[in-house]
Amino acid sequence: MGLRNADSSREHDDAPLVLIVDDDMDFVRYATVVVQAGGYRTTSAADGQTGLAIAEKYRPNIILLDVNIPDMDGFRVCEEIKARLSTSDIPIIFVTGEDRSDELTARCFATGGQDVIAKPVNKVDLLARLRVVLREQALREAYRKLALEDPFTTLANRRQLFMQITEAVNSSRRSNRESILLIADIDQLMSANEKHGYDLGDELLLTFARLMKRLTGPDCRAGRLGGDELAMVLKNSSRQTGVAIAARLRQTFASIAFDAATSPKHFTACFGIASFSGEPADFDGDEFLRQADIALYAAKQLGRNRTVAYWDLDPNNLPEIAPGKRHARARGRRRTQRAYVGIPPEEILASNPQPAPSPHIASNGPSGE
Repeated sequence: MGLRNADSSREHDDAPLVLIVDDDMDFVRYATVVVQAGGYRTTSAADGQTGLAIAEKYRPNIILLDVNIPDMDGFRVCEEIKARLSTSDIPIIFVTGEDRSDELTARCFATGGQDVIAKPVNKVDLLARLRVVLREQALREAYRKLALEDPFTTLANRRQLFMQITEAVNSSRRSNRESILLIADIDQLMSANEKHGYDLGDELLLTFARLMKRLTGPDCRAGRLGGDELAMVLKNSSRQTGVAIAARLRQTFASIAFDAATSPKHFTACFGIASFSGEPADFDGDEFLRQADIALYAAKQLGRNRTVAYWDLDPNNLPEIAPGKRHARARGRRRTQRAYVGIPPEEILASNPQPAPSPHIASNGPSGE
């Protein structure tokens, strides 16, 4: 059975979508009327495989899943949904026509369900459970954003960005396809803050972040390193693409007139680019970042409003960044000092446990962590 009962006439297309997976058509019709009357959109499937396909394609906000359905029971469907990255966060409420025994209830929760209700289903009870589960899901999503997003720009925060850089390095090593790291820095932002006020400085940073966000996708991620340093990580890309994206961003940003109605002002940015294609074997996220940062520092030295690629620099005459400068990054830092949060693994695995130390949180600059 294909997609059915989609409430296309609903005024608000962003209302939560409820997927009903059940071969009992009387229950499907009853649940559809109740759920739609509660302000939700609905769709349904009469078997597990169709339910999985709909869940993966339409990403419903919640699933009402019958325990006993044709081709694969509800427990297997739930396990499949939770095992797939694209659907693992979707909350599931089990529905059963059997007696709600302790064993059945325990199994529903053990396979990943958020709740279980027995037929016949009271409409007030059904809507109340939907609201509770959706409210909990919204809270989880809010906490997820706090953990992964920079709250000011809504790009990936520093910790998440380092994870994306490491992921790009590992991806290139597996596939021998090129990854690109691009770091951007708004020119003379501090002078703009002092001369025109921090509100304008904030607008510059937010505008630049929005330009980057328009280009993001599965293989193109953007994040905030800290301050006015923003970065883009491009997997399965090329040097030509990296240079073209930097040129597009730089030219677009320079063409924007801030305070256009009163006193138009234009600002520029510099870009540093590095690439990795799978070799050498000891290349890591720290080295990727160091190379892009050296290229960015070279762009600043050359007069701002320009892009410099690390591969175009003379390896025997690289710009030397003094340790106290903001672009200086020590090659010898341990990887875990950048993205690791928690007790270091060697302390957990120690044969003679000592009293737990304070959590180790490493951050060497302002960020949205």
